Amino acid sequence: MGLSKEWKRVRVLVYGMQSSGATAFTLFLAQRPDCLALVDVANNFAAPRIASPVDMVTKVVVTTAYPLAVHIERFRPDRVVLLLRDPRDNYVSLRTKNYRNHSGLMDEKFLILDQVFAERDRFDAVIRYEDFVARDPAVLETVRGLGWPVEEDFYTYRRRHDEMLEALWRHAPGLMAEFEFVFGNVQGTGVSDRFRDKPREEEVESRLEALCPRLLAHYRMGG
Repeated sequence: MGLSKEWKRVRVLVYGMQSSGATAFTLFLAQRPDCLALVDVANNFAAPRIASPVDMVTKVVVTTAYPLAVHIERFRPDRVVLLLRDPRDNYVSLRTKNYRNHSGLMDEKFLILDQVFAERDRFDAVIRYEDFVARDPAVLETVRGLGWPVEEDFYTYRRRHDEMLEALWRHAPGLMAEFEFVFGNVQGTGVSDRFRDKPREEEVESRLEALCPRLLAHYRMGG
């Protein structure tokens, strides 16, 4: 998935579970004023085929409808990032959403997530939601290493959705007629850790031991 140093444009694809914080992370990357961004491709869409010389970041989610390979074939990213969240927090969050069983049953998605985690070495970067919201400097270093410039003040979401849509209209007008634009559940005007560390539930732990054993073990050991 790597990129030649001679290449100028950079396209980044962010892949994560629904309710994992992947949209918040993508919105953080989209704070660059000179980039295009689809911060949340809805679960019933594949990443778009889009011709533009401008740097672009797009986020897609785990579904049974569209394997990661389909998103990659269509979007042609230069870098692919896996965004992970403690599956216990992720499960508790997602089960409250009305779309939890869209494009695949919720439990099926966690089965896929565990396989993706087992193959995480094929990604250009793996970033944990917990490190992102804690503003760990290593996250900035990792992203910059992908060829995507980020700054500390990106943690404040100054570039908002209307500006991103205007940029898409200017550089990719054909996309506007064939795509459904959504912006996820990001709340507030900046990155926050207030949604971390949900109360542990024995029933959830037991279910995830069957659905997502490798990722669960990873987090139980402290990541």
